[in-house]
Order: sequence, then C-alpha cells, then structure tokens
Amino acid sequence: MTKLAVCRMAIFLAAPLAFAQIDTVHLRSKYGAPLDRETFTVRPGIEMVVDYGPAKQVCRIQLPSGRQIIGDVPPGAITKKQIDQVLNEVVPPSRRGKELGGMATGSGVGVMSSAEYEHVTITEFKNAGVGTGITVIFKDPTCAKKMAP
Repeated sequence: MTKLAVCRMAIFLAAPLAFAQIDTVHLRSKYGAPLDRETFTVRPGIEMVVDYGPAKQVCRIQLPSGRQIIGDVPPGAITKKQIDQVLNEVVPPSRRGKELGGMATGSGVGVMSSAEYEHVTITEFKNAGVGTGITVIFKDPTCAKKMAP
C-alpha cells in the first residue's frame, strides 16, 4: 500500500470520531441536571414549551408572539388572536389572579412589556416592533429556586 493510500485510509477512519455525538453523560457532567421540559403543539405551527418544578408543577411557559393581522390571514401565520386564545386556555384570567400592574421598557429597537398578576407574570419581547416571544412565569417559591440561573 502506498503512503497516500495509508493516509487516505487513516483520514477515512478518523473522520467519524471528529464528528462524534455528544452524549447525556458529557452534558450532565458539564452543566448539571437538565430542566424538566416538554414541548406541546397547541395549534398547527404553534409550539408551547413548558418547564416544570420539582413537584411537577408548571413554572414557566414559553410561546411565540402572534402578529396583529387585519383581513385575510396568510397560511402559516401565527396571529395575536391565536396566542391570546392559547394563553386564556392555559392560564385563564381566574388562574392569574388580580392584575397588579404592568410596565414596558426598551433600549434601541428592543422592547419588553409585562403584565403582573397575583400568581403569574406575562412578559412579551419585541425587536423592531416584531414579537419574539411570550413568557409566563408562575410565582411559586420552588419554581424560583429551580429556574434561577
């Protein structure tokens, strides 16, 4: 076998090792235990990510922002009305508790607005006027410990 053939064979055999998959043992040793998280398809094209606390209670819900659309809705568009319906299904006003207030802050083109209730805080982020996501945080003391960075 020529030296060139031996080099090619070595590269061919070593290449898969360079792109080896990372396993759960490696990730857990580096970052700790993963969040207890599930993703649900709540409407066609709309996914809801739910993070649970130690007692399997919901601690955080993440949804995409919907767009305000007047007239015909383009196929595949996520509307504000759809997202509001999902929020009202998952966290109805009676479950949120009394509204305590809200606020909006911004810097540059990014804006964060939030509505605070007795039991949850609902926050929406926008970049250049386009919503980038809605997060619902439940005010459970055990959630705060688990969700802390």
